[in-house]
Amino acid sequence: MIWVVAVLLALGLGVAAGYLWAAPRRRAIESFARRSRVLYELAEGDLDNVAIELEQLAESEPGDATVFLALGALDRRRGRIDRAKAIHRTVLASAALPADQRVAALVGLGRDLLAQGNERAAVGALVRAISLAPRSVATLESLAMALEHAGAWERAAAAWERHEKLVEGRRRRESRQGRGHALAGQAAVALADGDDRKARKLAERAIELAPDSGHVWTVRARVESSAGERTLALEAWQRAWEATPAAAAIVVPEAWRWASEHGPVEDLLERMLATLRASASSELVVALSEFVARQHPDQAAAALERVASGSALATLALVRQRLARGQRDAAREAAMREVEAPALVCGRCGASAPRFKFRCDHCGAWDSLANRGTMRAGFQVPSLVRGAPSP
Repeated sequence: MIWVVAVLLALGLGVAAGYLWAAPRRRAIESFARRSRVLYELAEGDLDNVAIELEQLAESEPGDATVFLALGALDRRRGRIDRAKAIHRTVLASAALPADQRVAALVGLGRDLLAQGNERAAVGALVRAISLAPRSVATLESLAMALEHAGAWERAAAAWERHEKLVEGRRRRESRQGRGHALAGQAAVALADGDDRKARKLAERAIELAPDSGHVWTVRARVESSAGERTLALEAWQRAWEATPAAAAIVVPEAWRWASEHGPVEDLLERMLATLRASASSELVVALSEFVARQHPDQAAAALERVASGSALATLALVRQRLARGQRDAAREAAMREVEAPALVCGRCGASAPRFKFRCDHCGAWDSLANRGTMRAGFQVPSLVRGAPSP
């Protein structure tokens, strides 16, 4: 009997020890499987399920700050900015938070504040982060973008320059472009202050750094127009509207006003015609055709006809032109066509925009806003940041 009891006790102790040894491993395996599932769902773009999984992970592992940081970043992407801020501030309240996670929390908080338009507070959080991790690429990039939003162009250019020294390849090219936009902002400020010489030097350097940016070419066109350099101004205006077809309603009328005041209307009209023949952008065709039709109505109508099927504005402009020329049947035929609904979309993050800007308000990308139909055709275009040169 004693031996039976001893065996039973030994078995019980063995089972208890096995459970105590296996339970943490089982929880670790379950946690690993859940994290793998989160990664898969995130790659698939299923943000709602990712959020649910992260919330469950946060409940089961309340001491893992990384999970909370991921949840805060996801909330910001889903537009729940207040909750993202609360999460990041809760993480920062921990006295035992490791330095790298504190930096990540400060960067997340800075991005939350930037998404809400609170640039000053965003810069403060990101400056604290960069003081803890001066060589952090993500922190420098976020700081540079926050400084751009705040209109602190000189500090933004310096931040982009530091960022450029820490990255390679495509990211280095993006850093150079960011510095180009910051220099263009400085040029616009110098132009407003009446320092044309400084504005020109900054605009020229900005073009070297970001030669495909419509925002930079628009600033260059304004600088050359102010300086009275007709040839350079004409070239810059053409490059500006070709690089920013979605901004044509801003750039083209401004170029026409300048040409009307200073004389080179015929030269500008030739450049408009050259662009009109080749452009596939409905916004650009509509903006150009309004002025081209005054002397070349047939070419303007042909260009509008080419893009009218995908643009309500182009269809309306075509109807008006045909009515003005007495072509009532042709105008009626054009008006009866079905047209896709217009929409401006960021080429980087996919966010919709109610009106054109040289910069996406959602992700901060420059030269990324385009008509949805134009983006399907493979075009890329730009957007106006707060503090950038006004149209």
